[in-house]
Amino acid sequence: MTAAGFPLAAGDLARYEAAQALARESLQALAAHIRPGATEASLTEAARHIMDAKGATGYWWYDMPCVVLAGPRLRVSEEGDVFKPAEIPIGPDDMVTVDVAPEIDGIWGDCARSFFLKGGRLVPPEAAGPEQAEGMAAEAALHAHLLAVARPDMRFQELHALMAAKLAELGFENLDFLGNFGHNIGDDLHGRAYMDAACTLRLDSVPMFTFEPHIAKPGRPLAFKYEEVYRFTDGRLRLL
Repeated sequence: MTAAGFPLAAGDLARYEAAQALARESLQALAAHIRPGATEASLTEAARHIMDAKGATGYWWYDMPCVVLAGPRLRVSEEGDVFKPAEIPIGPDDMVTVDVAPEIDGIWGDCARSFFLKGGRLVPPEAAGPEQAEGMAAEAALHAHLLAVARPDMRFQELHALMAAKLAELGFENLDFLGNFGHNIGDDLHGRAYMDAACTLRLDSVPMFTFEPHIAKPGRPLAFKYEEVYRFTDGRLRLL
């Protein structure tokens, strides 16, 4: 593998870019449905309808269109074959995280965002409160650190260690039930390479990978997500 990264035909790259654009745009559209009285279950169905309308042909994560977490369930981390969206109504000052998993003819998209309600209206994290603002600032700092330190010849476990150290420095913990920060984007749900403490594969052995820290302050109920897909181009890590 060269410093340029995993070879990917222009046509295939365009298909991945389209799937990721669908994921991002669907999250933006879903924001209109996040209001008091909605539930994880109702938002899951709204997300499915939005992504279907935008051209999704399936959902690669156990056929679940997304993971919606809200209110007291923000810290939940489970595999898709056991996860069930709750029917608990969302309150006027709640927080919601949504992680979508569309595919277009077998090509995956993967993206997550955090949303904040105050007085029943969606607001930026800074307007929601200092804890919300700190959580999203930590997410931004982690993604910036990823871009600064990742190298094509680095092992997934090496990058995991660097990100875990940065997370601890920021005063947060990783909530992922497998202890990872992301995985490669591919076509094999059960054969993913994870950004965890055990994976010895080089970063440039896969065409692209996610970075999706699910984080919280120890002992605090709020938990944050922000996910994007990255790939190496000319030796530099870039947003897909």
